[in-house]
Amino acid sequence: MSERSKLGFVDTVATAFLRRRLQSRRLRAAAVRGLTGISAGSGGLLQMDFDHAATPFAQVSPWLAAHTSEIGAAPAPPADPLGVPSLSIVVMVVGSRGDVQPFIPIARRLAERHRVRVATHREFRTMVEQAGLEFYPLGGNPHQLMEYIVKTGGSILPTRVDQLWEDVPNKRAMIAEILESTWRACTEADPERPAAQPFRADAIVANPPSYGHIHCAEALHIPLHMIFTMPWTATCAFPHPFAIIDPGTHHPVESFFSYGIVDLLVSAGIGDLVDAFRTKTLGLPAVALTDGAALLDDHEVPFTYLWPESLVPKPPEWGPHIELANFVQYAQAQAYEPPPALLDFLAAGEAPIYVGFGSVVAEDPAALTRTIFRALDKAGARGVVSRGWAHLGGEAPPPNVYLIDDCPHDWLFPRCRAVCHHGGAGTTAAGLHAGLPTVIVPFFGDQFFWGRIVADAGAGPEPIPIRRLDVEHLTAAFDACRRPQIRERATQLGALLRASDGAELAARSVERHLPALVMCCSTDPRHLAVVYCDTCGLRLCEACGREAHSGHVVRPCRYVDWGGRAPHGLFAELGGLMGDAALALQAGLAELLPSLGSEGDEPSRADRGGPVRRLRRWLTSR
Repeated sequence: MSERSKLGFVDTVATAFLRRRLQSRRLRAAAVRGLTGISAGSGGLLQMDFDHAATPFAQVSPWLAAHTSEIGAAPAPPADPLGVPSLSIVVMVVGSRGDVQPFIPIARRLAERHRVRVATHREFRTMVEQAGLEFYPLGGNPHQLMEYIVKTGGSILPTRVDQLWEDVPNKRAMIAEILESTWRACTEADPERPAAQPFRADAIVANPPSYGHIHCAEALHIPLHMIFTMPWTATCAFPHPFAIIDPGTHHPVESFFSYGIVDLLVSAGIGDLVDAFRTKTLGLPAVALTDGAALLDDHEVPFTYLWPESLVPKPPEWGPHIELANFVQYAQAQAYEPPPALLDFLAAGEAPIYVGFGSVVAEDPAALTRTIFRALDKAGARGVVSRGWAHLGGEAPPPNVYLIDDCPHDWLFPRCRAVCHHGGAGTTAAGLHAGLPTVIVPFFGDQFFWGRIVADAGAGPEPIPIRRLDVEHLTAAFDACRRPQIRERATQLGALLRASDGAELAARSVERHLPALVMCCSTDPRHLAVVYCDTCGLRLCEACGREAHSGHVVRPCRYVDWGGRAPHGLFAELGGLMGDAALALQAGLAELLPSLGSEGDEPSRADRGGPVRRLRRWLTSR
């Protein structure tokens, strides 16, 4: 291919990429313009209401069709991973034990070819190191996060934009701590292991709540790959897991819009913390509110979702940079030694129903325990009840119930006939993988999403939100787990899930999306390129740069240019579209933000510099 042809190809690809970016921006602008209100829904979800008479709604359907068409035409990664040299990969995970566990098998698969460290909360160090992986402590406390969620009635996100900094300063401090620790996780040795080797990341794998991922990737010019257990990319198929839109009916446009609205709320809530992290720690420029809300989407950061196509099909709005793998099982059964009393209980009668709520904190553990015990009794069922973070089982259990603490799901669930839990992605995966009828009692967030998915798949009864849980509803759900059609469907689904290895699929997805061609040494592709020789126009590993290019002009390699500019002339071509999107988003945000006093009120000195007030002044000055 001639140089002119190469430039033409690159220009075409870049033009298509920017066109997709601008289409996404236009859709997010329409979402904000059409939004009439946000209120607290059940389980702390965000009830979103839209004005269908708003001007953008008349144009959204063709916009979505064009967006889907452009996405479908985007270039796909190679079917098999290209040869990539051994890398230093940091896997960042923020969340509960159930959030962390799926990343351990994925990290172990990657560690077969790369140096891998898992960066997560301190309390998971033992779990990570026992898996043979390096560890780095991230900030944040998952117990405090769960306590906050219970305190706010299940809300993960604020129902007003200013609540994050005015009502929950401790959570903001935790986010700032997490952000700072993500950079150290990329660049420093383990501070709690004196003999730890130096570390500098060549690639980042992360879940979205680790916050610092894309900013660290930009500072280091390295690739980023997101992995998550719930949908985080806009689609018409279902709303954002934290949003409610007219329950019981399908609204594809509003569902698509809900993702941008949630992103915008998060960006507004923590934008000042992110900017402080970027400017003071990373030496990067601050990002505008709307840019911060769209970074992952605008850069088409690769995503791998940990569920199978057979359970939740890939929506057409998701491009080739988004892949589905399968649930990932964290195998612990082989090393588990069950107490004799548990073995005796299991052998003494019918297989039990497992009941447990994992890392969720219960508002009234005693009342919840009584409900579970009475429902098991009325259903004529035996139960294994996990105490968990909900502290179930404070009173002596009846003869048909056995109380447990930590017990590997992959050991226990094959010995049960059904499971009842909170609907966390990890526990949902374990129950379905074992082929068990599943009762989900969602408390908040994506637990409602998984409750709906399980019921729609026919593998369990309708979910019972924790606020509606009582003896009658739970007894009926336990009885439903005996129905032949639910048992057969759960068995079929379990066989499908066991047919593929989610950890292997996810690890291959990570490697498939790496920019292998720019990461390999031009002279010896087995090694990682660390410098670019301006004199020769070659990417070189450390050895080649030292031996054959001594005295040449070299500079550090940049594998990903996160601040890349558009091809010349393209902004002029699409400038009108950009202006329309910017104006629409600006006007919509002004309506979305909460009122902060009458027009004549003069903010106090303390309030004058707050993020909400600064944001409103920015909007009104435009």
